Amino acid sequence: MKKIIAKSVGMFELFYDLVFVYAISKIMAMVHHPVNGGIPLVTLLQFLFVVIVVLQIWIFQALYFNRYS
Repeated sequence: MKKIIAKSVGMFELFYDLVFVYAISKIMAMVHHPVNGGIPLVTLLQFLFVVIVVLQIWIFQALYFNRYS
C-alpha cells in the first residue's frame, strides 16, 4: 500500500478556486429571479449548459493541479 503524502495548497490553486466561486455566483444569478413564478425553458437550458461547462473546466483544472503540481 502506498503512503499518502500531503502537499500544501498553492496560491495559484486558491486563486482559481476564487475565480470559480465568482463564476458560480454569476451563473446562479441566471435563475435567481423567476419570471411569472417559473424559469423559462431557454434560460434553464442555458443555465444547465453553462454549469456543465464551468464544472468540467474546474474538474480538469483540479485534476491537473493534483497530478502535476
